[in-house]
Amino acid sequence: MAVRIFVDFDGTITNEDVGNSFFRTFGGPSCDRIVREYREGRISAVDCFLQEAAEVGSFNPDDARQFFRSQPIDESIHSLIEFSRNRGYEVTVLSDGLDLYLSEILGVNRLKHIPFYSNIAECVPDRAGSASLKLDFPHTDAECPRCACCKRNIMMTDCSDTDVIVLVGEGHSDTCPAAFADIVFAKSYLQTFCQRENISYFPYQSFHDVVDRLAGMSESGRGLKQGTRARLRRQELFRTE
Repeated sequence: MAVRIFVDFDGTITNEDVGNSFFRTFGGPSCDRIVREYREGRISAVDCFLQEAAEVGSFNPDDARQFFRSQPIDESIHSLIEFSRNRGYEVTVLSDGLDLYLSEILGVNRLKHIPFYSNIAECVPDRAGSASLKLDFPHTDAECPRCACCKRNIMMTDCSDTDVIVLVGEGHSDTCPAAFADIVFAKSYLQTFCQRENISYFPYQSFHDVVDRLAGMSESGRGLKQGTRARLRRQELFRTE
């Protein structure tokens, strides 16, 4: 049995949604309309990204890189990484964002060693000093358009039947995997969703809260265990696929 901790990126490790900020800054206010259409269910997540990339058009990669590197993170993520390393827990970042900025931000904040899954963005040179975005979505779900990078599928594929799955998140893309995680830490939209769907969760404000809760659970004599409802949901999902 292993303890697998899956952590959202935008708004969880970073203080803000870097993807939305990037598209708004480099693509203009029309990107807000595109995101609104996605959240209203009028377009898929993939279509949302493609339309936003089209709005960005040609941009300076150096300007984008500097923008990414300037984005602040919740520094308490380092406490979770150290805690997990000492306990032998595995930490993986799951993001419905773009590797273009995850790589930059993780690297500049001494987190380059943390594995992550995300959508793929390549800067394709289009003229002297400029580039456009070429997007790829290797982790979509064939039947669900709500996320471009399906965190639930990745989580299920990466984990064994005996693993204890911990999810730390806050947004729309974390709602699907929340039902399949044994231990959920939630804030913002994910917290509201868990309350509405009767999914057990622990509220948190920083990763210090996550560490304190996990430490208390592991030292209580009971240890970290699989949740009955989450385990049954995982088993049912495997039976229906």
